[in-house]
Amino acid sequence: MHTGSFSLLKFSLGNFAGFNRQTEDFFLGFNLSGKLGKANVPDLLGVHGIYQMRMTKRGKVPVKMKFYTPTNPRTVPQQANRTKFATAMAAWMALTPADKAVYNARAKKRNMFGWGLFIREYYSTN
Repeated sequence: MHTGSFSLLKFSLGNFAGFNRQTEDFFLGFNLSGKLGKANVPDLLGVHGIYQMRMTKRGKVPVKMKFYTPTNPRTVPQQANRTKFATAMAAWMALTPADKAVYNARAKKRNMFGWGLFIREYYSTN
């Protein structure tokens, strides 16, 4: 059983109270991914950030990225697509269980979910 591997990050303790400390090793842990810390909170150890698991020659390792704020441009085409998707999902929810079963059976042959096939067909007809 593979439980993951430790990732070794370097961090500096900086210059606190007149002491200069060298960069030290820091064990990040098993398969860490997601956000660690907050962007507006001071990070004395230098470990705060957004972590992704990436495949390397050594296997899966966590990679640290800087904090970022996702953008949401709210353009006209984007809003039109969101409205179309919401309408398609409402139409799927309005189907009877028998109709959903037909879509689920057809989708299973294509290695899909029934709602995905329904959305695909809804987009192509509307």
